[in-house]
Amino acid sequence: MNKVMLIGRLTRDAELLQLRDSKRGAVKFTLAVDRDFKKKDGTKDADFIKVAYWSDHSSKLCPYLTKGKLIGISGKITTGNYINKDGDKKYFSLIQADNIKFLESKKDSNAV
Repeated sequence: MNKVMLIGRLTRDAELLQLRDSKRGAVKFTLAVDRDFKKKDGTKDADFIKVAYWSDHSSKLCPYLTKGKLIGISGKITTGNYINKDGDKKYFSLIQADNIKFLESKKDSNAV
């Protein structure tokens, strides 16, 4: 079974990738997810997790996925590799999201 559920904040505005000759596209973003424990000084660390969400409605969704927005996602972990310009093989992991939920109302996101 490969299932992931995360809640976090976007580290910057989402990026839209549109496939040529297709309505289908992807929204890519990085989610900052707090760790459960606090350090001795009381602060928390976060993990920065790359996410991709493929949909026919990516272009409509992208404007709402802005820096600092609190969202929940569910999906699966995917891995891949590529050869960089120096000829080294690099590996990566990302979350392939199936669902995205906005967890703040417009009123909440404007609060200081």
